[in-house]
Amino acid sequence: MLSRLSNRKLLMKKTTGLLAGEWYMDQVEAARSLEMMRTARGALAERAKWSFARHAAVGLLLGGLIAGYALPGPWPVIVAAACMAATTMVVARDRRRDGFFVSGYRSGRTRWVTFAMLLVGMAALVGAIVLKKRYGLTWAPVAIGSGIVVFATIISIVWERVYRQELDGALHGR
Repeated sequence: MLSRLSNRKLLMKKTTGLLAGEWYMDQVEAARSLEMMRTARGALAERAKWSFARHAAVGLLLGGLIAGYALPGPWPVIVAAACMAATTMVVARDRRRDGFFVSGYRSGRTRWVTFAMLLVGMAALVGAIVLKKRYGLTWAPVAIGSGIVVFATIISIVWERVYRQELDGALHGR
């Protein structure tokens, strides 16, 4: 709490120019700084392009997680662990290749796309488990998982477009 108050007071002093010896930012310098920020975000929007294979990996991981529940015994847990491990490998690959990884839970319009994918994914998982356990349809997780592969791949592409629009919107003053 103390550091939050201290940071807030420091920010107020800096923005009102009360610190002794501090420089003041005029409108031209502020506009230049804002334009530099927009340019950087535009450059990031250009770099934030992922291949279809990367989007398909998202679909395969989510679909595979659901399809794994068709397997007997401890295999669904093993498949779930493998999907989690593969997810960390995708994140590491993004950081290595692109220099960054963008979380789907970041604030902004992308969060709604992420929540839509999670909601559909959770409903699909529950549906697959119920159909298998209650109705004996052992093939249901595979069928539902296959559909989720397509759905999650498309949603991943949509997520990227929304993210790039957010970044690019800053370049155009939106």
